[in-house]
Amino acid sequence: MKQRRGVAAVALPWLLAALLGFLGRPAAAAPAARDAALLVTVAQATPALVAALARDHDLRMLDRHALAALELDVVEFAVAPGADPQAMAAALAVDPRVEAAQVMRHHRVAGRVPRMPVKDPYYDLQMRTERRAVETLVRHASGRGVRVAVIDTGIDMAHPDLAGQITEAINFAGGDPATIPAEFHGTAVAGLIVARPGNGIGIHGLAADAELFALRACWEPHYAIGLCSTDTLARALDYAIDVRARIINLSLAGPEDPLLERLVSRAIELGAVVIGAVGEEPGQAFPTSIPGVIAVEQSDPPANPVAGARLAVPGLQLLTTVPDGRYDFVSGPSFAAAHASGVAAVMLDLQPHLGAAELVDWLQRVHGNPVDP
Repeated sequence: MKQRRGVAAVALPWLLAALLGFLGRPAAAAPAARDAALLVTVAQATPALVAALARDHDLRMLDRHALAALELDVVEFAVAPGADPQAMAAALAVDPRVEAAQVMRHHRVAGRVPRMPVKDPYYDLQMRTERRAVETLVRHASGRGVRVAVIDTGIDMAHPDLAGQITEAINFAGGDPATIPAEFHGTAVAGLIVARPGNGIGIHGLAADAELFALRACWEPHYAIGLCSTDTLARALDYAIDVRARIINLSLAGPEDPLLERLVSRAIELGAVVIGAVGEEPGQAFPTSIPGVIAVEQSDPPANPVAGARLAVPGLQLLTTVPDGRYDFVSGPSFAAAHASGVAAVMLDLQPHLGAAELVDWLQRVHGNPVDP
């Protein structure tokens, strides 16, 4: 695969300690955490400016990179021990040299998956939906030429139903940008969309001929638990905008996040269809509280804010690809969102010039639920 541009590797040892605590491991097993991180956007992150901001606000620079979609540079700073990150962000926000500042947020992939791998997860029956409209669509089109950006955990590129199905894969979550670990959640999402049909094995992806961009912005510190950060998601969103992805699949949920909201809004402004999972836990407003995002849920009414159109899509016991060349059933809004992205890609194959509003209307007809929340 040809990499379009370099991506800096980002180490997050301070986050690992928090993750180990989240997973219930003893505190003594966690590595030393680094200080809380702030993300600061500036017009141009020159070395002199970064040094001056660090000196004036008692910060330590960790990383910096550009966000081409917003025509801004992002600088990641560590806060001094004992300092209040929120107060530091507020102080930076009023600094005339700074465009915006916020505390690093963390998001989680959305969806319930098995706690442990099953011994023989291959099944002959692929459960999707009983609606005939979907069956009719996939008989007439396959998503050919439609770019779909899946921002998620890593995808098993060697899976027999996914090998050769991924147009480009980039790792924004640390390590070698060209090395993609085979992780559960991303592999399951990708399989629902582009699993290779007609090869005599496995399942049939809804939009098997779509151009899928696997953008790893989340990682799995423990089996089937996916976590993401503001910075990794911002890099992936920026890249999806850069390659002009027609559909951006966000099978994840988290708190309100100003930088990510700006990037998602920019993607929509440029014509992308952004499909997001409605978070199942309180406080998971991102991404479905952003106007223009198509919110995919399994419950009615939704548990978290929905600013625009919403879909109630079947997301229970969907058979899909999982790492090590296997298959398993998955459930949750993550996988319902992937289903909706696959259907949307098929529709755009049939009618490439379909506008976002018209596409939403089509999706609502297919899934039989109202456009407005």
